[in-house]
Amino acid sequence: MSNNIYKLFAILYTFCLTIALLIPLNFLFIFNIIDEKNHPNDFVSFIIHFVLLFFLFFTFSKTDLKKFNILIFCIIYSIIIEYLQLFTNRGFQFYDIFFNILGVLSAAYIYRNSKISK
Repeated sequence: MSNNIYKLFAILYTFCLTIALLIPLNFLFIFNIIDEKNHPNDFVSFIIHFVLLFFLFFTFSKTDLKKFNILIFCIIYSIIIEYLQLFTNRGFQFYDIFFNILGVLSAAYIYRNSKISK
C-alpha cells in the first residue's frame, strides 16, 4: 500500500479520535447510543484511553515519518486532547493522560522490539 494511503488513514484516525474524545458525554447523540448509567467507569475509561492511543501510534508507524517524531506527537496529542476536555464538559483527569502515554509508550516498545519495524 502506498505511503500516502497510510498517512491519510493516520490523519483520518486522528480526526475521528479527536472528535470522539471531545464530544461531551451529555451530548444528545451520545445519550441516544449509550444511556448515562451505562457510561464506562474509570477503570474501563483508562483501558479505552490506553487502547485508543496505542492504535494512534501504530497508525502513524506505517508512514515514513520518524518514529521518534511520532512518539513525541502522540504524547503531546494525548496531553492536549485531555486539556481540551476541560472546555467540552468531558472533564480533565491526570490518569487519562497517564494511560494515554502508557498506551503510546507500549506501542512504541512493541513496535521497536518486533519484526514489524524491520
